[in-house]
Amino acid sequence: MAYRSYNKLVNIFKEKCPLAYPAEVKRSAISKELDGYCTLKKKKFIIRINKNLDEAAAIDTLIHEWAHGLAWNHLHDSLDDAEFEQRSHDATWGVAYSEVYQIFEKHYIESDSNRRKSKFKSLSCRCM
Repeated sequence: MAYRSYNKLVNIFKEKCPLAYPAEVKRSAISKELDGYCTLKKKKFIIRINKNLDEAAAIDTLIHEWAHGLAWNHLHDSLDDAEFEQRSHDATWGVAYSEVYQIFEKHYIESDSNRRKSKFKSLSCRCM
């Protein structure tokens, strides 16, 4: 499957909502229990989206994971997984998610007359 819309959105985010470090975004075989994850390695964000997701779910997960990159807090790097999961979805992440979603609406949904908003209304993802 081409996932043209997904690839278009990756480029929009890189241009309109850049992260503090370069981002490498790929659809990959990851745990069936995860839709995606974002991590920082050697001053580069690695964002992985589960390749088994349909395009709408992959886009929703990309929005979620891009917000993690935007809100990245280096103080969280030394936390254990459970505490990291709790803190990585704090108020700062919520604000970042809002910013990323606004970019999505303004530069993706509104610019694509063939896209319907209802396709993305009630999606949620399981992430790290």
